[in-house]
Amino acid sequence: MVLHRGGPVNITYVMDGKSVARHIPRGGVFFLPAGHACNVLLRAPLESTHIYLRSDLFAGPDGLPGVIGGLAPMLGDQDAVLEHLASAIGDTITGGLPASSLFVDPIAQAIANRFVAINFHKPSVEAGKHPNLLSARQMARIREFVDANIDSDIRLDQLAELCGRSTEYFVRLFKATSGVSPYQYVLNLRIERARALLADETLSLAEIALACGFSHQEHFTRMFRRFTGITPGRYRHSH
Repeated sequence: MVLHRGGPVNITYVMDGKSVARHIPRGGVFFLPAGHACNVLLRAPLESTHIYLRSDLFAGPDGLPGVIGGLAPMLGDQDAVLEHLASAIGDTITGGLPASSLFVDPIAQAIANRFVAINFHKPSVEAGKHPNLLSARQMARIREFVDANIDSDIRLDQLAELCGRSTEYFVRLFKATSGVSPYQYVLNLRIERARALLADETLSLAEIALACGFSHQEHFTRMFRRFTGITPGRYRHSH
């Protein structure tokens, strides 16, 4: 796993012959389970912590042999628990603390447990009936829907219905296809739309916030700064 201690930063991942561009905020987590290959193109300097997790950490209390096979890659998602745990290990290095296995091993196990908790799914009957990725047409349908409704509350069940999948199964398919959660995907598009609208000086920040589906200007400012590192106002003046 890689914890992005700096950022935000633009990164391009190449997996299975597909190129995926991501804008990764500070605290974003990259995770590549065994059996997957990924090339990473970093477009700016980035402070990060790299942690290599032994496969036996994913055995689980029941010694499940298929746990690793059920883990999907994570490409920059944020998770407060993983960020805290990885930071604790990183601090032993940057702070010159003794990297004792008595201290590090329990944290590494907790990290593995967290990945299993948030990113593992058992093969199901439904999964066996359908492809384990969304089609290009389904992804295009989702993009069109989000673009058309970006100023409103976009619900998970609406996106799942577009693809004819249950909500739970849709989340797994979407993440396996795009590398991010549906929530992160929609948020990325909201910020993308906001950047375009900020070029229009006649629009106030409050108007842009509502046009991009943010509940109010403060929420918009907080999310925009998390993704870009600066406030919408500073972004407008610098572009």
